[in-house]
Formats: sequence, C-alpha cells, structure tokens
Amino acid sequence: MKNAHIHATAFALALCAGGSTWAQTTPHRDWSGFHASGFLGATHGQSDARTVTGRLQYFVDEDAVQIARAGDNKLGQSNVSGGLAFGWNKQLDQLLVGVEASANSLSFDKEKVRGEVYDSAPGTSFTLRQSVRANWMSALRLRLGWAQGNWLAYVSGGVAHTKLKLNVTLTDNAFDGFSQASTSESVTGPTLGFGGEYALDSKWSIRADYHRTRFGSVNAVSDVTSTNNSGGTLLHKANLTVDSAFVGLNYRFR
Repeated sequence: MKNAHIHATAFALALCAGGSTWAQTTPHRDWSGFHASGFLGATHGQSDARTVTGRLQYFVDEDAVQIARAGDNKLGQSNVSGGLAFGWNKQLDQLLVGVEASANSLSFDKEKVRGEVYDSAPGTSFTLRQSVRANWMSALRLRLGWAQGNWLAYVSGGVAHTKLKLNVTLTDNAFDGFSQASTSESVTGPTLGFGGEYALDSKWSIRADYHRTRFGSVNAVSDVTSTNNSGGTLLHKANLTVDSAFVGLNYRFR
C-alpha cells in the first residue's frame, strides 16, 4: 500500500511540474465555480496506543513498570480507500482560492496482543490486548493554487473528523485479574496536503492529491477485578495519524 502512496504522490508532483511546458501550447482554463470529484487510492494509518497503571492496589510498583512497557505500542495498517469531494473555486488571473469538503473510507482496524510473565511473580503472566478502529474520515480544506494552461497546482489545509474506537483488555493467571475498557469518541485534527489537476476539457479534469492528517486522542479508564485484592485502575490512550494518496476524476459545473 505504501507504494500506492508513492505513485500517487509522484503523479501529483508531475502535474505540478509539467505546467510550465504545457502552458506554452494551451490556453488558460478557468477553474472558477463549483466542482465534484470521485477518487480512489490508499491510506496508511498509525496509532500510538498506551496503557499504564493508575491506582495500584492489585499491582505492585514492579508491575506498573512492566505494564507501561508492554502497553506502549504502535499499530499501523494500510488500506485501499475511496471517496467523494465537493468544492468551490475562485480564480483571480492565475491565482486560485477555494474550499473543498471530502469524505472517504479508512477501514483502520488493528489489534496488538502482548503476553508477558510477571517480573514480580515468576510463574504467573498477563495478556494485554489493545484494539483501535476508525472506519471513515471527513475533512474541510481551504485551497490555494496556481493555474497555468491546462494545469492547476495547489496546497490545501483544514480540519478533519473521524470516530475513533479503542478497546483494551488485560487478563492474568495470578488471581484471575481482569480489566476491560471500551470507548468510541469523535475526534478532530489538522490536515495538510498538496495536489494538482489537468483539464481534459472545459468541464472534466483528472486530479491527484496527498494529505497528512493528525487526529486527536481518545482516553479511557478501567477498574481491575480479581479473586484476591481487587481494586486499582488502568489508564488507556490512543491517537491516529493518516497519510492519504488519491487519484480521481473531477467535474466542474458550468
């Protein structure tokens, strides 16, 4: 999937770099007005998932250090993605300003399982399972571009939104220790990128885009139960960063 990012990004750079050559033989296009796009490409998501002890009680200090180490994980996944975008542009000579709203699939669903023997109690062990999910994302971006001939190159920036789900379970065979947390929250974050378009005629164009989006974090707290000395808490946190690369077809309403 990472190769898809590279290919789409290279295509966007080619769109930007080729403008000066084509502009010598083609008239300027007017990119003003409303437009709609469909696009297909790939996303690569990465989540930093962390679990640490809060109130000890069931655990001892040595367990807290070990759980913090086992609970510090990076979860990464690449997926094919597709979506739609709608926007409006205003062209002022060769300068273009615009706004665009988009939505696309993510299909991020990654799990990490760590099992370790307790340093404080040899012969007993625990298993920590962390799962992070996000099915889709939406974004609202401003665009600033430069039009030349049939070519348009632009940078974009704005805010993105998704629903991030975190599930964590800890079990052990010491005293049947058990702790489970589950949360699903809407998170937002900044999104930045660049892209380019090539006009096929007065209405249709092909486009390529790359974006990086950093979403906020979700947090959860879970109690610890056991057959002996129940009590204590675990603290959980996860975020999500998404790199997206797309190619698509754009229609300008006239």
